[in-house]
Amino acid sequence: MRRRSRYIGAAVSAAALVLGVVPLGAAAAAPDTLVGAGLESDLPLIPQPVSVERTEGTFTLDEGVRIEAIGDAVPAAEYLAEILRPSTGFEVPVVADAEGSMISIEVAPGNAPAGHEAEGYQLDVTADGVGIAADTAEGALNGVQTLRQLLPGWVESDTTLRTSWTVPFVSIEDYPRFGYRGLMVDTARSFYSVDDVKRLIDSAAPLKINRLHIHLTDDQGWRIAMDTPADNPSGIDYGLLTEVSGATAMTYNRDGQLMGTELGHTGFYTKADYIQIVEYAGRNGMVVVPEIDMPSHTNAALHAIPQLNSAGSNPKPAPGELTVPAQGTGDVGISTFDADNPHTYTFITEVLVQLAELTPGQYLHIGGDEAHVTSREDYAAMVDFATAEVAKLGKTVVGWNEYADTALPENDAVVQLWMGDGASTREAVDTRGAQVIMSPAEKAYMPQKQDARQPVGGTWACPGPCTIENAYDWNPATYVAGIGEEDVLGVEAAFWGEFIRGVDQAQFYTFPRLLATAEAGWTPEAEKDEASFLDRVAAHGPRMTVQGINFFPTATVDWAVSAAQTDSASTFATQAVDVIEGELGQPVQIGWNVAAPDTTSADVAALLRWDDGQATEVVLTSTGVTDIAAMTINPLYTGTTSRSFAEAGTYTGTLEVSVGGALAASEPVTVTVAAAPGVPAEPGVPAEAGVPSEPGVPVEPGVGEGLGDASGSGEVSGGRASGTSDSLGRTGGGEIWPSLALGVGALAIGALGLVLVQTGRRRRGAAD
Repeated sequence: MRRRSRYIGAAVSAAALVLGVVPLGAAAAAPDTLVGAGLESDLPLIPQPVSVERTEGTFTLDEGVRIEAIGDAVPAAEYLAEILRPSTGFEVPVVADAEGSMISIEVAPGNAPAGHEAEGYQLDVTADGVGIAADTAEGALNGVQTLRQLLPGWVESDTTLRTSWTVPFVSIEDYPRFGYRGLMVDTARSFYSVDDVKRLIDSAAPLKINRLHIHLTDDQGWRIAMDTPADNPSGIDYGLLTEVSGATAMTYNRDGQLMGTELGHTGFYTKADYIQIVEYAGRNGMVVVPEIDMPSHTNAALHAIPQLNSAGSNPKPAPGELTVPAQGTGDVGISTFDADNPHTYTFITEVLVQLAELTPGQYLHIGGDEAHVTSREDYAAMVDFATAEVAKLGKTVVGWNEYADTALPENDAVVQLWMGDGASTREAVDTRGAQVIMSPAEKAYMPQKQDARQPVGGTWACPGPCTIENAYDWNPATYVAGIGEEDVLGVEAAFWGEFIRGVDQAQFYTFPRLLATAEAGWTPEAEKDEASFLDRVAAHGPRMTVQGINFFPTATVDWAVSAAQTDSASTFATQAVDVIEGELGQPVQIGWNVAAPDTTSADVAALLRWDDGQATEVVLTSTGVTDIAAMTINPLYTGTTSRSFAEAGTYTGTLEVSVGGALAASEPVTVTVAAAPGVPAEPGVPAEAGVPSEPGVPVEPGVGEGLGDASGSGEVSGGRASGTSDSLGRTGGGEIWPSLALGVGALAIGALGLVLVQTGRRRRGAAD
């Protein structure tokens, strides 16, 4: 438990605060501000914001939640509403006025932190509700993504659940360190359908990844449809690109061994498909950066188009053939266009023109890497032509670092550094005004093994395993000497398709390391802390499980656990969030979801304890298991409990989830049972209060969330605060501060005792 001392410090400080004692070396604080180091670091936010101030208490969203959208805030407001509606079951209307709104999103000049207008935002959560303010729609969406992570991870569910939709009181000022924060998808070696790409967008966007770089062409396949123009003196049939090379992919290596677990997937995007991806990415705050690799990595084009096969192209067609054979191996640097063939330039121009017409974003990527069989003179001729064409189209050209020493457009080119000492990249920065995307293979290449347990993947990029710690421990502004903060456009994680087949495998090799790249691109270097980061990654485990992200169960992360009620049982399908209404003598069914990453059903146990002494074991099952060889992580566990109540009253229970015998998470449930007609219920008294526990199943008051009275909790529901310094002073006209302080102090000390007990346990409860 890396953060053990922080939890203890926070508990000691809280106890001392309510008892009126200030720990040695600490300054006195107002009653509504928690003293000690733990509050801010406890927030499971990735990437870590620039500035976070947290105070004690929470705001709770209920069925009346409305989102006010001011200015150009409607897209962000609708985006948030679409997240909230499935999981909460609330209607969540987006409105133009403030009346009854719990969440307000405003886009107007002067809202963002000064100097960071493009993507900056402010987020405040108080007893009055949630406020997000930004100068731009992009900044507002960034604020929404942060709010999303402040809510329980169950907000990612696509089915309605029952839990407390609480948000901690915070004040956040935030903006990105770098404007470009990318994820590259290699669709050329193995194809990803439109739905696959959408799923990858869904998993990356919450991390404020704002660029989707799609590697559309390579030796193994061509994935974007091109039209044959009406004016076509070259006679090139551009439809052959996808008709022929849309049907090829990665197959075997040169020794005949299967690359990956299966053959590469074939397919291609129609122009309508591509536009759909661009639009979906845009709604999620991501700009598509398409790549057409040239003058090497061009075997797929040579395989499809006869006119490109000429004296200077490579490889050569077999005797009697017009085009080269398909290339399904992982060999690189074996193909090239012919610099002396006029059709080469006609082809480059036509492809770039059509791609620019489809792409509203600023960037076109032309590859330029690993041109091992292209002479230096020919390479420069073809690359210089391509970069000039991109500039004519009003776009900014991007290329891998091998193209850095060509005649790049002045102050309008980007070098993506992936290998080497960076000398030519530094030269391009100094002499051409180029900017740099940092994607060093040892830090940002995803299909590399994190540890020896992984069955496939590369081992060449890092000195040892490409761990999540390695992916986190670097500074993009000092990685290459002479390339500083102002020269770095951003960072990008890249996963290639030599070994990767399908979106599940792509996620298994990309997550959770993409979280490290996200923080490298967003968070100021001074705010980065590896121990805190790994704790926040652990807290994201249940969230990623609910999202359906098939992430690698990194051994150095102590994955959190979380539980929530389902809303599928007919007995309470239409009831309010906090209370289930039952009938005398009728069974009340309660469904449960448990997110416990990297466990088996034998590891996880659940017990539902009631305040009247009854306790019921909950049998949890899952549809899958964690299997490193199969590249899968276990999904959610589900279970159902049923109980009949013989007397009217209010019953409170707590689901306690244990992993390896240690308490890992808890979730409360409340059931009210109405009296039979003509028989009044005794308010507030459970029908079976005082009944002793079942033999061998002791009740443990104070252990787990939701036990005991909820008053004084600091929660806010429907805009009304309880348990804050404004509402604790008096009740019924009498002063209660002395007894309240002692009571809360005792609770805090009890909580400290629980923390001390928990330090010996392998897992902690869910942070989200």
